[in-house]
Amino acid sequence: MPATKEDWARAYALQAISDLVARDALVKAGVEQCHRLHFLQMAAEKTCKAHLIAASGTDAVRKTHAYVAKVLPTIASIFYAKLNDSKIRDWQLKQIKHFAREIEVIAPACDAGDERKDNSEYPWLDGQGRVQTPCQYSFSNIGDGDKALVLLIKLIRTAAETYTHLQD
Repeated sequence: MPATKEDWARAYALQAISDLVARDALVKAGVEQCHRLHFLQMAAEKTCKAHLIAASGTDAVRKTHAYVAKVLPTIASIFYAKLNDSKIRDWQLKQIKHFAREIEVIAPACDAGDERKDNSEYPWLDGQGRVQTPCQYSFSNIGDGDKALVLLIKLIRTAAETYTHLQD
């Protein structure tokens, strides 16, 4: 029997959960922020792909990293309502959109049209011509402890868990 869109959505969701488990272990171990962000970026991307595949099939996703900024706020709105029996507030959605964009651009392939060089994987040159290294960089636009980011991680986990239970 050929693989279905549900099979693919489940597979992406399961891998997203695995990425979040790895992130949790890195947080607990106090590993550098770049590694924690890398696993968060991968989990967010895979959850977005699971969402798109569940809704529209495998043709809805391409081999790209540029899904998070657009799709993750939609996922957050859907799953916020399921968790809280209420609609997400505008200010929360604004914060989530900010973090979704920041999560997307930390993937080296998503440099915001060459505007952003900071990423969670590879060294880069900053605006003063100095080499920056992810393991020593502060990533001040996306602090791990921010309440909106903690909520977003919870929503990513909930969405991924939901997509693992899709029926054919």
